[in-house]
Amino acid sequence: MRNFSSSFRVWHWLNAFALFGLFITVVLRESVMHKANIGAIVQAKMAELGTVITEEQAVMIGKAVRSPMWDWHIYLGIAVAVLLLWRLAMVVKNGFGFDDNPAMQKVYLLYRAVYGVMAIMSLSGLALYYRIAGEATENVETVHMVLGWAIFAFIALHIIGVVLAEKSDQSGLVTRMINGK
Repeated sequence: MRNFSSSFRVWHWLNAFALFGLFITVVLRESVMHKANIGAIVQAKMAELGTVITEEQAVMIGKAVRSPMWDWHIYLGIAVAVLLLWRLAMVVKNGFGFDDNPAMQKVYLLYRAVYGVMAIMSLSGLALYYRIAGEATENVETVHMVLGWAIFAFIALHIIGVVLAEKSDQSGLVTRMINGK
């Protein structure tokens, strides 16, 4: 059975926290905190007070209202990029740390792919943040969003895999990821 170093465990849980935070900010941004939803509420309330504002003005206010929440997306995205560099340093120093279990080789290949996707997602996020995508901004946003949803899908698969592993010959996986034993 594979044991996890304290460095890897800290990295794993910090990464999990950051990715969960990113997921929450995306879901909020695309639902209850959507600029048009907030704008419509602002527009309706302003009309009740006797002030008429255009839809464009309402959306602008909606963006301003959700801006602090979106700042967290940026902070957490930068955290994921830094955590990915930390993971890369661990890989350079110790290798991936995967055991030779033949049944797990496809899973390990998936993890390598996920690290690659996270790298592209981090780079695309940084390109958007620093506004260096130029005319490709729309394409970079699309790639960033699609890869983000792919990471969220991987997380769901990861959790399912952990539950299945706990019910198989790999029981104790969660305990080892928490306390290393």
